[in-house]
Amino acid sequence: MPSITPTRNIAFELFKRYNKSESLIKHALSVEGVMRYMAKKNGEDEEKWGIIGLIHDLDYEMYPDEHCTMTEKILRENNWPEDISVPY
Repeated sequence: MPSITPTRNIAFELFKRYNKSESLIKHALSVEGVMRYMAKKNGEDEEKWGIIGLIHDLDYEMYPDEHCTMTEKILRENNWPEDISVPY
C-alpha cells in the first residue's frame, strides 16, 4: 500500500488519538515549533521536521513501557512514509 503524505493536521489528529494530557500536547506543540525553527535556520523542510517534532512522543502516554518503539509501529500501520516512520 502506498504511503500517505502526512500533513500537520493529520499528524496532530493522530497525536491526539494517542495522547490526552494537556501538558503532553503542549510539549508536542513546543517541540514542533523548535523543529520548524531549526529546519528553517538550516535550510531543511520545515513542514517535515515540524511534523516529526509534533509526533516524536506519539506513544508516550498510551504505551509508556514501550515508549520510543510503538511510534514506528503506529506510523507504519497508518502508512506513513519511511523517512518519517523509521527512527532517526
